[in-house]
Amino acid sequence: MKVLQLACLLVGVWIVVLLTGCGKGEQKTEGKVTIQAPVQLTATFEKIKGKWMRSDGGYCLEFKRLMPNNELEAAYFNPNPIHVGKARLYEERGFTKVFVELQDVNYPGSRYTLIFNLEKKQLVGNYFQATQGVDYEVSFEKM
Repeated sequence: MKVLQLACLLVGVWIVVLLTGCGKGEQKTEGKVTIQAPVQLTATFEKIKGKWMRSDGGYCLEFKRLMPNNELEAAYFNPNPIHVGKARLYEERGFTKVFVELQDVNYPGSRYTLIFNLEKKQLVGNYFQATQGVDYEVSFEKM
């Protein structure tokens, strides 16, 4: 009988662990589950936070805040403000990456996919200019 009680207890604990997500960075907020940024991305964001100037001209990205689900509060200037539709910080294949999608007149769906190079303090990667359908290799230096 005690074996059966122990088995039931273990199954109950297992179900609770599965339902709560094992505590892996999840937090319940008003009935919704939001995922907090992993510690590593939070530390990396502190190095990315601030203004970055594109090497070929007056284009500027600014990262202001890391939000839940690794979304970024970001701004883009050319030199005037261009609306940022989405921005996200993430890890992929061992690289820290930044994705920024613009949603404004002459920029609908234009996007940056950049890799953070900690040693060189650069963001390097691709800019897709959606209205022209053209890709550009770009780099940003921290200001």
